Amino acid sequence: MKLVKPNWVTHDGYPIFSIDIHPNGKRFATGGQGGDSGRVVIWNMEPVVNETAELDSNVPKMLCQLDNHLACVNCVRWSNSGLLASGGVDKLIMIWRLSGSGGSSIFGGKASVETWRCIATLRSHEADVLDLAWAPHSPWLASASVDNSVIVWDASKFPAVVAVLKGHTGFVKGITWDPVGKYLASQSDDKTLRVWHTTDWTEAALISEPFDECGGTTHVLRLSWSPDGQYLVSAHAMNGGGPTAQIIERDGWTQDKDFVGHRKAVTCVRFNGNILQKKQPGSSKPQQYCCVAIGSRDRSLSVWLTSLKRPLVVIHELFTHSVLDASWSPCGLRLAACSWDGTAVFIEFTQQELGQPLDPAEQSSLHERLYGKPLVQGGCMVMEAPELLNLKQPASNQSFQVSAPSIPPVTNTVTTPVKGPINKQIETRTSDGKRRITPMFIPPPADTIDTNISGSLGTPTFTSKVQTKSSIVIEKRNDVVAPNVTSSSKSVAVDAPESSLTLKRKEQTTPKIHHSSPNKKPKFVSDRNVGQMLLPPLKPSSSLSQQAGHYAVTVTNSHGLAHLQVFKGTDSEPTWDLYLGYSAVALAASPAVIALGLEDGSLHTFHPAKGCRSAPPLAPPAPLAKVHAVGNAVMVISSCGAVRVWEIGNTCRMIVSTSAAHLAAPGASLLSCTLYNGMPHVAFTNARAYMYHKDMGTWLLIGDSQDPVWRWSSFNVLSTSGNRTPRGPLSSLQEGLLRTSGNILPNPRLPHSAPSVVSYLEQQLLASKALGSAQEYIHWLMALVSFLLTQDGLEKRLRLILDDLLGPSHTSASKSAWDPVILGIKKHKLLGDVLAVIGGHLRWQRLYLEYSEQLTTLKNQTN
Repeated sequence: MKLVKPNWVTHDGYPIFSIDIHPNGKRFATGGQGGDSGRVVIWNMEPVVNETAELDSNVPKMLCQLDNHLACVNCVRWSNSGLLASGGVDKLIMIWRLSGSGGSSIFGGKASVETWRCIATLRSHEADVLDLAWAPHSPWLASASVDNSVIVWDASKFPAVVAVLKGHTGFVKGITWDPVGKYLASQSDDKTLRVWHTTDWTEAALISEPFDECGGTTHVLRLSWSPDGQYLVSAHAMNGGGPTAQIIERDGWTQDKDFVGHRKAVTCVRFNGNILQKKQPGSSKPQQYCCVAIGSRDRSLSVWLTSLKRPLVVIHELFTHSVLDASWSPCGLRLAACSWDGTAVFIEFTQQELGQPLDPAEQSSLHERLYGKPLVQGGCMVMEAPELLNLKQPASNQSFQVSAPSIPPVTNTVTTPVKGPINKQIETRTSDGKRRITPMFIPPPADTIDTNISGSLGTPTFTSKVQTKSSIVIEKRNDVVAPNVTSSSKSVAVDAPESSLTLKRKEQTTPKIHHSSPNKKPKFVSDRNVGQMLLPPLKPSSSLSQQAGHYAVTVTNSHGLAHLQVFKGTDSEPTWDLYLGYSAVALAASPAVIALGLEDGSLHTFHPAKGCRSAPPLAPPAPLAKVHAVGNAVMVISSCGAVRVWEIGNTCRMIVSTSAAHLAAPGASLLSCTLYNGMPHVAFTNARAYMYHKDMGTWLLIGDSQDPVWRWSSFNVLSTSGNRTPRGPLSSLQEGLLRTSGNILPNPRLPHSAPSVVSYLEQQLLASKALGSAQEYIHWLMALVSFLLTQDGLEKRLRLILDDLLGPSHTSASKSAWDPVILGIKKHKLLGDVLAVIGGHLRWQRLYLEYSEQLTTLKNQTN
């Protein structure tokens, strides 16, 4: 290890708040104060790593100085493409691009070796910008600000705003992306860390417990995500009264580990961008791990390897003031850090000290195996749900297989040529004037059947053979199109051209998988129940992936077979794998069970760690529309509307058997479904949500965005309430309903709007109780009480709530039917909280004193 502290890296004695190394490792940028303005400086890395170059006056040290910011620069960050973003106290974010070298000068007389021009200025923040982060695989830039918000920008369309995230109630001081782009995490002075979905920008997790004890704050709270995506490490957290860097696991957002040792608050965390590996003595395979640098207000810097329980190195008294930022070089062996004291330090490691970086292709392959193949649409969207993968795959699959049929790897002999005409194409002209051409299969030429497979996959085999004039005969037919049947193409009709083509093509490419005759296909459940389908059945896709605790589960469909593989952690070899005889259509996994649905309608269950089956394949009553797993429970919703929930373990049993057929409106599909306390919850695209209550034996309606009164009431409550709705099963089901139903309906101008709102709040309260969601129950109880306090003539409703919470005010209360506890919460404690809200309204003093005295009397009797 070598440590260098170049005295020429300075902002004329002013603080350096941020440092970042360029993606090519040849430059680094610093941001901070610069006299009467903010300053960004771009430096040459060569004099840092090479002492000879440092002493050579012909080798420039400073490449460019930019004093365009009106106030101090808090953060500088390079994008993968080499753009530089800077954000400061002037509320601005500036995007810089290299436009040339030499010949220019800057204010103050210092020569500029390179010319960097501001190509965009982003102005949406209302206060200081404290942190910036570029998305890993997209042109998106996230910014965190003192205005309590996070803004996501699109660099390809500056100054386009992708999203504004307003969940925090304090200064947002740190932001970081998940390395595969599925999540964005932010940390704030409000003592919370929030994780956001990048698909719809909803909140995936709210983490507060590690920060409850945090007293004083820090200038920045720069958190970081590990390059394997498994761990998110926060800045300032507390454990047992001591400062820590909290480790948050992606699996369930658990917080049972942290980095301990710094004497003062942790200000910045920065993971090495490389997954590292090192061969351990006595082991045949190298161990893979991550490396992270942690800076603190105690002026020290520590470097940790996730494979070790203690830090690799701790450097004390590195600065005379707090460490504010850190950055790793792309090679992973050089670490830079800066301080409030206006200096910067560089630490160079050897591969023997840190380990061998994983090849970028291997790292990308690991990400794909753990989290699925990313789909880049301006941002990196990881499609982990089977339904979303199905939306992309069929079109590309059909064109690929028709043009370049692959030879199954299981046959080394010459395949039997496909029978039937290959020079006739059927063109059907429908009654509405449209032309439909039935695609035909063109087999590869005979002389290519035994050639290399990869060569035949590269280009379509027929494009170079038939270039002059086509010999295909077109047979024209007339057909009649019946009205209002366009949606039927989504169901699996046996005679539909799309269906027959797909199945026929499968038989031709793999003639020996199911039947000896290439013109026959296996008959699945879907072929017999076409008329009974209420929900779209799932179709096979090329690959599926899920996370099951510390295991990654992937399924690859090829040649009519499903290859199931289970990997532990970041292992490159599967812990176990197997083949199944039909293509997979659905995958659901939890730490206790893997559920795999196949094209033939069967459902297979496995234990993630052991690899053994929990039960023989299950046969739901119809093709699968949805499969979901939570804990050791597996839920299946069939396309006919049947709902089954099984408990999978040493003994397997059915928990729920019911039907949701009457809930599915014509043409509607599932918006979401989950299990909570063993009870199914479903939401449909017709903007209605339900839960099945086992004790009552029926479905309960818990959300309806098509009901104008419910919709108006919910919008009115959400827009006027100052409290954020807690994350829970009820909010999870209802969050998509308003979005699904379109724009907010206008006010229906109800003659008695207050009773409508009360009715809505009572529904939310009862739904939370039915779901067993204590946190949401408390929220809606307080919302109902707060609303009643603002209305006239509703004191009777308020007294009903208070009486239920108080219970019988005499010593024989235990003999009554009154339950002193609801959802695990003591009603008297709830009453105390409610009275605290009532006490804030002077007009309700009499009511407050009446119930407060009774509550005090009951407590004295109990004691």
